[in-house]
Amino acid sequence: MHEQFSREADRQDGEDNLRYTQELSRSLGLWGNVALCVAAITPAVGVFAIAPILLNMAGTGAVWALLIAGLLGLSMAACYGELGSAYPIAGGDYSVISRTLSKAAGFVSLVFTGPVCAFLIPAVVALTVATYLNVVVPLDARWVGAVVIALGTVIAILGVRFSARLVGLLLTVELLVVVFVTLLGFAQTQHSLSEVLRPTTFDSEGAQSLAAGALLAAVAVAAFTYNGFQGALLFSEETSGGGRNIARSVFISLGVAVSFGVIPVLGGLLGARSLADFTTSATPWQQLLTDTGGEVFNTIVSLGIALAVVNGVMALTPYFARVIYSSGRDWMWPGPISRALAKVHPRFETPWVATLVIGVAGVLLILTTDVETMATVIGTIIALEMILVAVSAIVSRVRFPRLPRPYRMPLWPAAPTAAIALCLVVLAEQTRKDQITAFVIVGISLLYYWLYLRPRSETHMKMLKPVESD
Repeated sequence: MHEQFSREADRQDGEDNLRYTQELSRSLGLWGNVALCVAAITPAVGVFAIAPILLNMAGTGAVWALLIAGLLGLSMAACYGELGSAYPIAGGDYSVISRTLSKAAGFVSLVFTGPVCAFLIPAVVALTVATYLNVVVPLDARWVGAVVIALGTVIAILGVRFSARLVGLLLTVELLVVVFVTLLGFAQTQHSLSEVLRPTTFDSEGAQSLAAGALLAAVAVAAFTYNGFQGALLFSEETSGGGRNIARSVFISLGVAVSFGVIPVLGGLLGARSLADFTTSATPWQQLLTDTGGEVFNTIVSLGIALAVVNGVMALTPYFARVIYSSGRDWMWPGPISRALAKVHPRFETPWVATLVIGVAGVLLILTTDVETMATVIGTIIALEMILVAVSAIVSRVRFPRLPRPYRMPLWPAAPTAAIALCLVVLAEQTRKDQITAFVIVGISLLYYWLYLRPRSETHMKMLKPVESD
């Protein structure tokens, strides 16, 4: 493929005339794209795996953290919607940032959304499956997670339409489980709305008002809950209907994510027998289920939760595989690696090598490292990534005023400006360890770019035009 690009470059007046070839199967409609995005967001994981962390961090303030993260998400959806409609390329964030800011910034984005998040997030999510299966039989969380990732890898290789249908079917089950637990909380309200909405934390000394800094630190974790709504960009080369459908998918996916993030947590708090116990428990939902219907009831619902989490992993694999595939197609790595990552299966028309890399890396991570200790840094990385995208949304209008934009955000540049300001405040409240880890990743990425990619700019990191839309 690299040689093909070189030959084409010789025949064209310049790089601006080159265009990607349609290799992926354009077989997704708007709702197929939405199904994959919402499943990648994984509402069940947000509620049953991330919300407990939020509750432990912020107590009843978890609701406000989710609401603030939702407002941040709305600002980012406007940025993603406009940029995604203008650059419908499978690479997603890095493809846009490279073309608007610089290739150096684009490579940093690639490392964030590629190797870091692509390998780490599915592993973190898969680890939670065993928590809910343990109500039936004790299982090793690492091996259960490894099997789930392997299953998701195989299904992702079999085809995007097949994946979307299966994921969509299981997504229905997932959302029903979340709705059921939510209604359970509202049906047995134990506390007033004013009590639940008063940001309060609990410890051995009793109830305390939540500090503003602690609330903002929790927003980064809450933003992780919604991460994935921008996945519409990753499936843009496989989605029919043009750039406007990409923007529509972004907003619809975010709306579903916020609804299935805020409302269940609010319901859980209202229905908890004790706010102190619920917000400090490592497994608050199982506590709520047991208090309501006993152990048998908890077991039945927990199995549904486990299935929902498995569905999330199956959706995350093709989601991140598009980033890895695109990085090979853009020649980001040494020759043999780039050629392999850019391979598309001749029958299934899926990026099978990139998908396999996601699966193998996830299995190795989950079996050999303590990925849970890395989970908190994801929020910091997502905040940095959002800043890059928001800046791109501003710079793109300035640098390329005539660029066709099927969707144009209203009140530009209000949305990206607000997103940047909020992300900077959130970043300042993260732990020093997470801040240092994130900036070390930035430093290593820039070092690779300056030492390897920039000297090979004639042959590497080619930013071509999008494929022709239907």
